[in-house]
Amino acid sequence: MAKGRKAKGARKQDRAEAKAKDKAARGPRAAGPVEEPLPPELPAVPGRPPGQRLYDVPFSSAEPRLINADVGLHNLVARGGHNAPYSIDVTLLDAPDHRLIRSGVLLAHRVLDGRGEWFLTAPEWQPLLPKDRIELMGHADLPEDLATLIRPLRRRATLGPVAGLNCDRREFALRDDAGTTLALVRDDKVTVRRGGLTTARYREVMLTPVGPGLSADQRASVDRAFRHVGANRVPRFPRLVTRLGAPATGSSDIPAEQALDGTMPFRRFVAALVGNRLREVVRCDLALRGGDGDALARLTTEAAALRAEVAGLSPGLDPAWAEDLTDDLDWLVAATQDPATPALRGAGAAPLRSERYLSVLERLVAAARSPRLVVDGTEPTVEVLARMLEAETRRLREVADPLRADATDAHWDQVRRAVDRLRALARVASPVLPDASATALALLRKTAPLLAAVQLGLPPTVPDVAAMSPAEAFEAGRDHERTRLAHRRARQDFVERWAKTVRKLGA
Repeated sequence: MAKGRKAKGARKQDRAEAKAKDKAARGPRAAGPVEEPLPPELPAVPGRPPGQRLYDVPFSSAEPRLINADVGLHNLVARGGHNAPYSIDVTLLDAPDHRLIRSGVLLAHRVLDGRGEWFLTAPEWQPLLPKDRIELMGHADLPEDLATLIRPLRRRATLGPVAGLNCDRREFALRDDAGTTLALVRDDKVTVRRGGLTTARYREVMLTPVGPGLSADQRASVDRAFRHVGANRVPRFPRLVTRLGAPATGSSDIPAEQALDGTMPFRRFVAALVGNRLREVVRCDLALRGGDGDALARLTTEAAALRAEVAGLSPGLDPAWAEDLTDDLDWLVAATQDPATPALRGAGAAPLRSERYLSVLERLVAAARSPRLVVDGTEPTVEVLARMLEAETRRLREVADPLRADATDAHWDQVRRAVDRLRALARVASPVLPDASATALALLRKTAPLLAAVQLGLPPTVPDVAAMSPAEAFEAGRDHERTRLAHRRARQDFVERWAKTVRKLGA
């Protein structure tokens, strides 16, 4: 029994020693939960006050405890005067498809302290549209000058309320023990309603250092206070369109400028081509409404350039779709190309106030969104354009190679139309197919001017010499013969130059 008690005691001692070693290996027990390290400092944002901090705070969270005497943050004082707390109601106005908001324009009616005012902001369109413009509400209708400013973006849509926002704002001063303000705090609680229902609630807090600013310990204390109530520090607040949700988050009807790349699908290439011209037309329109008298000529140039590009791409476009688009562009060019016309002078150019013009813009928006093609729009642009250049060159050769000086006007007209198609296509394709386009244009460089000199239609009229003197009749007859020979010479010059060019290029 003595041996048993001795063995039992040895085992107990071994367990105690093992437990002591394990405890020593683990180290001293922590007094409480370990504080997670703060995320690294965010980089400074250009145009924002140094050290400014933004916090996305849960709407119903508790108030963060910003006072921390240990780091020198002793008081949080509500501000007064024009910085006193207030509540503002905002009604956003837009078309049912939210085309203004999607294009970066915010139009609203807001009420503060019982005073109504119209508000327009369009920072993405500066300086063509104001970043912020406020007009007191004199009557229920939208002021005509505001309606005119946004007409190219609104077009023919009817405006109405699309969302209501209520914002409760409070502002505070964060001070040290001497009463010196170290930072200003702005706290916004926003409720969004659509169709009578609350669709979103959010809270945004902005802290801006002033005077001596905040030390590293003070900044860390503020960050921890917000983190303890579930807030996240963010580099920027979400845009209002994100808070509103669809359809406000859709893409703009006036797409941003896109670089033309031969590797992009052909459908996207056509859409980018139309979209780039559409954006410039709208920019010229906005500039004209803002008083830029030279903008009308630029608008005409953009419309004419798009018309030429549509003509160049016509082999790959739906014929009816391309014809309708060309008809609208023909009208726009003709209606705006003579600045001397009184109706075109100034910001109130009559064609740009017409329903036809707004219809043209709508067609361009639809064309930039979804062009209609007769080729596979998913193929790379370079492959589609290369085939089109080859086909148009072959068609021109088929009608131009057998051409004779005494060919019918119909045959000559076929050649002229084939030259126009190939030239337009080569110019459109040149940014993505420079070599193939240069080869096609080389075929036309000297021959196209000669073709333009060819007169089609009825031959020169034989002069009536009955009432002329013999000398006058002789001169009239000689003029007629010279004209007839010049017409024939022009045709012969083209035929000879075409044959020489084809031989030279080895086509």
